[in-house]
Amino acid sequence: MVQTRKNKIITVTLNPALDRTLQFSSFDLGKVNRVIQERLDPAGKGINVAHVIKTLGEAAIVTGFLGQDNADKFNSSFTKMDIENHFVLIPGCTRVNTKLVDQTTGLVTEVNFPGLTFSADDWLRLKQTISKLAQTADSFILSGSLPPDAPPDSYYQLITLLKEQHCKVFLDTSGPALTTALEAAPYAVKPNITELSEIMGRSLTNSRELSQAINQLLLSGIQLVVVSLGEQGALIAAGDERLRVKAPAIKIGSTVGAGDAMVAGLAVADTRELSLADKARLATAAAAATVAKPGTQPGSLQEIEKLLPLVQIENWEERA
Repeated sequence: MVQTRKNKIITVTLNPALDRTLQFSSFDLGKVNRVIQERLDPAGKGINVAHVIKTLGEAAIVTGFLGQDNADKFNSSFTKMDIENHFVLIPGCTRVNTKLVDQTTGLVTEVNFPGLTFSADDWLRLKQTISKLAQTADSFILSGSLPPDAPPDSYYQLITLLKEQHCKVFLDTSGPALTTALEAAPYAVKPNITELSEIMGRSLTNSRELSQAINQLLLSGIQLVVVSLGEQGALIAAGDERLRVKAPAIKIGSTVGAGDAMVAGLAVADTRELSLADKARLATAAAAATVAKPGTQPGSLQEIEKLLPLVQIENWEERA
């Protein structure tokens, strides 16, 4: 019997983490620093994305790998957020990463561990889980780093599997995992300029070179390209449209999770079949609302809606 798709968005996190965020009035290397606030958040890019998807009013479903020894910390968070959990448990503890936030400068120093390794049997179990979920889903988001010793074509394998089941795939990763996965032509990618330069094998020093790189990705079969420009905003391209988008000025709480919020906004807007400009607007507002929060918590729906009309969007006319 053919199952009906339900506009579900599923995130895949192969290398999740518990994010321990420490806030300092100021942080000085080599000196004694006193913590003024602490948070512990279940995280990993796909989990961060799922939180924002839920905040935006859509059903959120998560899968990937979790260490069985501290999975309860994630499970309680998923239950509280009403996030559907299909993580595959593997031996060991999920890594704990530390974020050091200097409130005076807004700078965030991250100390990240490599994560757990998975076996061939674990990988097979996850692929079976994803294949089953794909029967009733439209979109998957593959995001974050690969665990230690994971094959560099891990995301390539998943994209190929999901495209065979006619699912859209949003990809947000870096390094060899990104360059290898691009050969499978996911639906959407979100590199920053440094990552895009690595993909192209050359430094992108001006708008024309940036435009050429974006066009090359679109010609490869990717349908939506978002290039993060840091404080300068982002470029978003699809078909013949090219837009530059910039977030409103806000007081920074933490930049951790901003890119994940942008991906969530893009996927939700795509599911709702919004225009490219409205996709850019929702994604940017979601990212800005997250930046205003400490730790990796997303902004509220009300905060996102308040920022929507303040997002600046203009046509970007540069062409190769």
